[in-house]
Amino acid sequence: MYFDKAAKHTDIKPEVLELIKTCDTVLRVTLPLKRDDGSIKYYKAYRAQHSHHRLPCKGGTRYALDVDLNEVEALSFLMTLKCACVNLPFGGGKGGITVDPKTLSLGERERLTRRYALELSKKGFLSPAADVPGPDLGTGELEMAWMMDTYKSLNPTNLNAVACTTGKPLEMGGIPGRAESTGLGLYYALREFLKDKKYTDKVELPTGINGKKVIVQGFGNVGYWACHFLQKDGAKILGVIEPSGSVFNENGIDVDDLKAFMIQHRTLKGYPKAELVEDGQEVFTRKTDIIIPAAVERSVHGGNAPNFQCKILAEGANGPTTPKGEEALEKKGVLVLPDLLMNAGGVTVSFFEYVKNLGHIKPGLLTKRWQGKRNRSIIEAIATLKGISKEELEAKSADWKKLAEGASELDLVYSGLEQIMSEAVHETKETSERLGVNLRIAAYVNSLQRIDDATLKGTIGL
Repeated sequence: MYFDKAAKHTDIKPEVLELIKTCDTVLRVTLPLKRDDGSIKYYKAYRAQHSHHRLPCKGGTRYALDVDLNEVEALSFLMTLKCACVNLPFGGGKGGITVDPKTLSLGERERLTRRYALELSKKGFLSPAADVPGPDLGTGELEMAWMMDTYKSLNPTNLNAVACTTGKPLEMGGIPGRAESTGLGLYYALREFLKDKKYTDKVELPTGINGKKVIVQGFGNVGYWACHFLQKDGAKILGVIEPSGSVFNENGIDVDDLKAFMIQHRTLKGYPKAELVEDGQEVFTRKTDIIIPAAVERSVHGGNAPNFQCKILAEGANGPTTPKGEEALEKKGVLVLPDLLMNAGGVTVSFFEYVKNLGHIKPGLLTKRWQGKRNRSIIEAIATLKGISKEELEAKSADWKKLAEGASELDLVYSGLEQIMSEAVHETKETSERLGVNLRIAAYVNSLQRIDDATLKGTIGL
């Protein structure tokens, strides 16, 4: 639906549009698993490579009971568009196994993951040059490490084998900042919109994040980290919606304190510093400036969206808003910030990890000392001109030592993510204003145009 609407605002040929829509390659396999009790169980597994216009294909690996071929094909298409939206050199991919990971022991998870990686590798669906999976629902660092290790054992002379997955532990080629990347990317993008008076005036809000009231749905990596950085910048987190129970406090919630409580008790119920609300849908309807759906697909729909009292909806999950939900919000004057742009932080930092693995060197390692010495020389020169001694400077400036050390790997990851998200926001705004379309359609238009350009009008690569 959004694809077709966006296509009308491009000059891309119909046959090329049809080719862009079509999933290029899919794999469906059955994986045997010997359970701890000696029994054998079989699981369906999938991997889709939507587009090879840029390589490798990139996308997550899901372990969930609702994983099927249609889902991985659809999500791989969204990954193609998302990577193009923020101008990453990837085609879209997605994969998964139809399994509830909670029913597996650690050993069973490892054996199933390694068998999945073996099948992907044998059939060209796992490789630094062709297809690079990352973590997704039900998977994490361990699964990515197991998949990478399996690929390495099958390709012992491949110098770049460690780059066949992203989202790995730091000790195995991962990169700092990956855990918070999607939430941090959302924060950077939302900050760019809130800087623009043209957009804040539309929703009758002052510019800037400071003082903004926020309700978030989902308190996992995306929801928590988005709230963490928003709160750090002066926003007030009023409510958090979780399946096990939701909490609300008109005076604001300390999200780090709430996260610590949730980790300890595995639920938000019983949190003493906020009101417990059994029905999360009720929290959705409370007055706030910003709502961040960062949990599941289709959580904002025609049934609940008309009751929202927010000014901005910033999508942190994939596809959290249905077309009818978006229509209802736009009628109320709500600014909808689309998932294609807002949750691209995760794949962006995955790109940084991929480049780090191919380069076999930590970002900034060659320049860190030189940069620190340069910074120190500049600051000391300015201090001398102002008649400030080095001792006085060190006493007055808490940031002195940090500046003198140069940028860390994490600093560079944050900086790169900020740059890519800011550029993508400005490109999306420019297209929206030029064509007179909403931000979601503008993001789709930019993605389609990039794919068309990268394939020389559909003549190569697709």
